[in-house]
Amino acid sequence: MSEEHRPGASGSASSPLDLAKYTLTSTVEIVHHLKTIAAQGHMVTVFSNRGKTFILTRLLAVDGKAGTLTFDWGSDEDTNTHLLASERNVFVCSPEGVKTQFITGQARKVDYEGQPAFQVDIPVQIIKLQRREFFRIRTPVGNPLLCHFGDYPEEALDLQTFDISLGGLSLWLPELNTPGFEIGQCYYDCALELKPFGILRVALEVRHRLPVQLRNGVDAVRIGCTFINLPTAMESQIQRYIGQLERERRALVR
Repeated sequence: MSEEHRPGASGSASSPLDLAKYTLTSTVEIVHHLKTIAAQGHMVTVFSNRGKTFILTRLLAVDGKAGTLTFDWGSDEDTNTHLLASERNVFVCSPEGVKTQFITGQARKVDYEGQPAFQVDIPVQIIKLQRREFFRIRTPVGNPLLCHFGDYPEEALDLQTFDISLGGLSLWLPELNTPGFEIGQCYYDCALELKPFGILRVALEVRHRLPVQLRNGVDAVRIGCTFINLPTAMESQIQRYIGQLERERRALVR
């Protein structure tokens, strides 16, 4: 359903993307891109309240001269209240498969064509991710790949992975309101048991959050993380693991 990001996130040689290459900073380009999203009616997810709440909305109007972006009022009033009080809001959508992410300041309530709406200042930059740098593969469901977070503040936590690449991985949160795992947050004591290639000890930075609805109708959240300063030896270890998963997948297809 939706996701999130942190513009200007610091990268490393092993980061899946050099975000600077995909960042729009020209006001003209930003306004044009936002107007295209609004005109085509793409759904946009807005995260507020430090990523704890979100709404699914549409962009209603983009005013380049006034420097404002207006978007539709949410259906849940409690969530709307959280958004109005939030000083930092993250917008995410994927028009034509191109992942667009940006951050704005606090929203205000306005009247738009006789209906309540939100309005924010146009963002100073937009990240427009047009492709993936690394081959990404789903991890097994029956024999899940778990990521152990040894420095999780509450207590050590194991999360099930959804997919993995040389650049990073995505994981399922156990509950919608699981504390932590905010955009830009780093965890330095993480371990992956890449059977049969041993235990991989890595550091991870949270890059986005993706609320989804599972086939059984249950709401869930998937987070995307990038590896921090991954050594070449560990990259080789992950590559071997990915290769094994791909061989197993092809064998099942045959």
